[in-house]
Amino acid sequence: MMPSCKNIAEHSSDYLDRNLPWWKHPGYWLHFAICVNCRRYVKQLKLTIGTIGKSPDATIPSISTEEIQAIVEKMKQSTKNKDC
Repeated sequence: MMPSCKNIAEHSSDYLDRNLPWWKHPGYWLHFAICVNCRRYVKQLKLTIGTIGKSPDATIPSISTEEIQAIVEKMKQSTKNKDC
């Protein structure tokens, strides 16, 4: 089964980190063959990860799991409020 664009976006890090189950790969490849936007998204994400990884100033911020969750929830709320 081919994943949706939303599914691709949600699991693109797993795809790039090779953490997806093997049986999902054909669906992702098919989706990328059809959807230029998802190809671009994953390509940009891969480039961003590579660039950040090469930065000498790249450090892990000292932030708690609760603070991260609060930021994620705030981002979700702001996305729901937009007219798309």
